Amino acid sequence: MACRRVGAVLATAVGIALAISGCLGKGGELQSTETLAQAAERVDELLEEAITQLPSDATIDRRLSVDGAPCDHSGGPVLSERNTEVIPSVSGMWSATDVLPILSEFWERKGYQVVVDDNSRNRHRYFVQDENGYQVFVRIYDRGEHYQAYLGASSPCVWEFGTPDPQ
Repeated sequence: MACRRVGAVLATAVGIALAISGCLGKGGELQSTETLAQAAERVDELLEEAITQLPSDATIDRRLSVDGAPCDHSGGPVLSERNTEVIPSVSGMWSATDVLPILSEFWERKGYQVVVDDNSRNRHRYFVQDENGYQVFVRIYDRGEHYQAYLGASSPCVWEFGTPDPQ
């Protein structure tokens, strides 16, 4: 009878220890991140930096600005993302297809790593990532009689307040 109790207590203790260790990061500590506000600021900086590389007569139509989009369905980390449309000048001095070579060369000089370079029949997607996991991207679509270019940036997944426990 005593052996059963000791076995049950030992099994319970091992189960609790395994459950706790699964919730902790390496070294048993919670992993902190930048806050969502810091991530949003960096996303804005990356997007503005890319926009300044474009011809001065480009029109930027801000389409999407999201802070706090869930990274998954766990209710945990979130991200920040921005998307814009790049509209060439009416003068015709440059086209939407000129956006990719301009930005890819700039991002290469910055040392960003290419994570997506997908050129299909009617679209080209080009995503780069900096050393901290932030991505900047351009997407170009062939719409038949014209091209459309979209420029965006997104953060890695972060905790809203920099830690899983906001207190």
